[in-house]
Amino acid sequence: MRVKNCRVCGAADLKVVLDFGDVALADNFLTKAQIESEEKYPLRLCICSNCKHVQIDEIIDPSILFEHYVWETGISTSIIKFAAELYDNLVSRFEKRKPRVLEIACNDGSILSVFQKNGCDVLGVDPAKNIVDIAKSRGVNALARFFNLETANHVLSEYGQKDIIIARNVLAHVSDLHGLMKGVKVLLSDDGFASIEFPQLKTTYKELQYDQVFHEHIGFHSLDSVVKLCELHGLKVFDAEELWIHGGSLRVFVQHDQGARDINVSVDRLLNEEIELGLLEESSWFDFGIRALAHRSALKNEIERLIAEDKKVIVYGASGKGQSLLQFCDINNKLIECVIDKSEMKQGKYTPGTHIPIYPPSHIPESGADVILLCAWNFADEIMKQEAEFALKGGKFLHPVPDPHFLN
Repeated sequence: MRVKNCRVCGAADLKVVLDFGDVALADNFLTKAQIESEEKYPLRLCICSNCKHVQIDEIIDPSILFEHYVWETGISTSIIKFAAELYDNLVSRFEKRKPRVLEIACNDGSILSVFQKNGCDVLGVDPAKNIVDIAKSRGVNALARFFNLETANHVLSEYGQKDIIIARNVLAHVSDLHGLMKGVKVLLSDDGFASIEFPQLKTTYKELQYDQVFHEHIGFHSLDSVVKLCELHGLKVFDAEELWIHGGSLRVFVQHDQGARDINVSVDRLLNEEIELGLLEESSWFDFGIRALAHRSALKNEIERLIAEDKKVIVYGASGKGQSLLQFCDINNKLIECVIDKSEMKQGKYTPGTHIPIYPPSHIPESGADVILLCAWNFADEIMKQEAEFALKGGKFLHPVPDPHFLN
């Protein structure tokens, strides 16, 4: 369904800056029998002329996208390490008692399990029943529900308020941002705070990460857009941190308007950086669209050049961003024989739109590959360590952004 109104300010003034055409859903991995009946949907990146929030204007029913999910947090060793660091960071900010913790979109419980092992009372909420079942199997209490005001009121009546609310990579996926923030407002204890992470718009712009755009990712948030959103719901951002994860993320800390924590200088610094970079100017995003089209040609030309030199190229990473990149650049099963991914949920299936078979990492030697295109480039270091034997035998890793380049 195409929408006309901005999800932050409500203005009916969205301007298209990059049209991806009709594409398959990035996490809709297929059996061979499903390929012929695959559906595609329009995908357009837009900017709101009023508040400058960057977003897409095609909304897919969330039950189609999220009720059976194929991303497991715990698959990445980098994220497990990240979870321990997150625990130390958040709990150190809450000194009075062991905090009561809620995670919105808790996935398989990998993050919450760290808090639980350290004595915190935890609860997760996630719409994907198959993933919630994994969390429960690990002993993490979780509800299979979308998070909104209704769910927040249910949690309030059954479990009480929370001292820390974690929302990692949630804002980008939510069409009803105001329902989410109303829920946070209801559940947050008077001296509590929310830790909200999202791909940093500054990095997306500078590093030309147009592959972050797919139907699951509805909004692309600047700190400016999050500050404005919070202000509409009696909340305020009091701190912000730049993170390495997912190719560059921002973590903001949010409390009630009357919260006692001082506002860190990082907030004004990052807001000013966004202005200086031009993130709140339409012309910057029209330029982003032009740069993306040039990159599409450069990456496909590089793949075709390698193949012309009798080099075999395969892909590592059946991630959402990977499927966006492959479809936009028209890198399909005529050019690539296989995609490698650690997720057993994806192995044995075919990539959406490009219909490339997915294999486990053990298939790399058998594939005879000379070059691995890193579609999961945000975990490049982890993948390269894992596949060190491939490099020792002369294999090369091709990193796609911001320009195609080899890492070894």
